[in-house]
Amino acid sequence: MRFLPLLFALTLTLAASPKEINSFNSKFVQTIIDDNGKKIVYTGELWATKPQNALWVYYKPVQKSVYISAQKITVIEPVIEQVTLRSLDDEIDFLQIIQKAKKIDNDKYSATVKGQTYSVTFKNDLLSSIGYTDGFDNRVTILFSNPTQNKPIESGKFKPVIPEDFDVIRDR
Repeated sequence: MRFLPLLFALTLTLAASPKEINSFNSKFVQTIIDDNGKKIVYTGELWATKPQNALWVYYKPVQKSVYISAQKITVIEPVIEQVTLRSLDDEIDFLQIIQKAKKIDNDKYSATVKGQTYSVTFKNDLLSSIGYTDGFDNRVTILFSNPTQNKPIESGKFKPVIPEDFDVIRDR
């Protein structure tokens, strides 16, 4: 199962929401269930700031760091000593997701952008979950725990440090 496309969608969804999130930090549990019912669960922590900066640090089942800024993504995978650099130019304009988000009830919002529907849930005015079905028909749910919103995050957090001895793959 591919999880990078969902990161692109989610990162910018977090960077701006109907509740006007300028910055966000939270531990998360990301569950992906494919159309055969196979489930994979990732745990980690996310930092995101407007306009398009994010750092996803995955702890389990595999360690990796995913840096997203503007139209670039850098994935650092220590276990295989590899870095992947990629452009995001073919991805959805994620600000449209936020602009189109409509309140469903007290804490639930929904947006459809380019045929993709996103469900966003808040609890006590804090982002608590995001769910959607990705382009591979995987059901994706990301649950956030102990989130903080609109607190300063140092910009250096979003600058990847690439170890000299890692292989670098340029994708696109």
